[in-house]
Parts: sequence; structure tokens; C-alpha cells
Amino acid sequence: MSEALERGRAVSEEIEAKVRIADPEAFRRRMADLARSAGETVFEVNRLFDDSEGSLRERGSALRVREEFRLPDGVRLRTVLTFKGPVAPGRLKRRPELELEVEAAEPLVEIFEALGLSEVFRYEKRRTPYRGGACEVVLDQVPHLGWFAEVEGPTEEAVLADLAELGFADASSIRASYIRLLHDHLESLGRDPARAVFEE
Repeated sequence: MSEALERGRAVSEEIEAKVRIADPEAFRRRMADLARSAGETVFEVNRLFDDSEGSLRERGSALRVREEFRLPDGVRLRTVLTFKGPVAPGRLKRRPELELEVEAAEPLVEIFEALGLSEVFRYEKRRTPYRGGACEVVLDQVPHLGWFAEVEGPTEEAVLADLAELGFADASSIRASYIRLLHDHLESLGRDPARAVFEE
């Protein structure tokens, strides 16, 4: 599957760093001090798909459907199909990424099911993007895990420079995905490791 997707168009690369945020209000103040304005906070529903053998997971890849909804009225803003390839070695998280905006999630789900794929993990997230600077910066709230900042940019040097400006030069960058962090956390609690939503 990954080879077919990569032949379909040029593969873009995701280069990012993820850090835990102990105090989201302090983070917001820091962004304001840097004249980085907050965009609209969205509510996400992320659904991960794989076959019964977990072939994509075994190859270090992921196929995700993300729906974004406006807060507080819940109007759907967009639906995005994403394929991510294996993470490359290095200080920061780097991996191939393909994205395609689509009209709706359910036709995709029907196609995946016809191909023998099914939903294997679902998680929610609240995300606020920030404008300004050389990189894309977001503040995420994740069920069970709390708050994180993600910095994504065109090069490792740009991401590291932005981390330093944000005050995270010495912070430990988390290479694991939210999916892996949530799965491991839920398993440690003896809870369903395939679903992480806010109301729980």
C-alpha cells in the first residue's frame, strides 16, 4: 500500500518535535509575547485503519482519517486522509507524509472495509494553531495525557531554532506518536487500548 501511495505523487516529509506542556496558560502567554497569534481551536476525531494482521503498523506506517470540527458549535470544517511512512533515524521525528482533503469520511471507510481494512484505533484531540515564525506550531490537548506542543518545519534546523525561541531548547522531544502514547497508557490502566475520547 505504501509503495502505491508513494508512486501516486511526490512524497512530502514531516519533520516535527513534540514536547509536553506542564502549564498551557504559560505557553499561551509565551506565544503572545512572541507576537504569534492563536488561530481557531478545533476538535478532532482521528481514526486509524489497518488490516487484520496489522501490516501497516508492522511496517511503521499509518493510515488515518481525521475530521475537524469547529468549537463550540460542532460544525465539520474538513476531513483529511493521511498516510505516514516509517520514522527515519535522527534527533527529530522525520517520516514521509501524504495528505489529501476529501468531502466526507464515510465513503473512505466503505472503501477501506472493501479492501479488508478496518478501524483499529480512535482518538480525539483539541488543537490550537499559532501563526507567525518559520514553523507551524500547535497546542494540543489529548485525552488522558494532557497538553503538548508540536513544532513542524521544513528542516531540522528550523524546528530546533523554533524550539529554542519557544523556550524548549533543553526539553526532551517525544518521538512517539499520540497513538503509541495513548495505546501504551490505556493498556497500563487495563482499559480499551483502541479508543481515547474526552468523555471517558
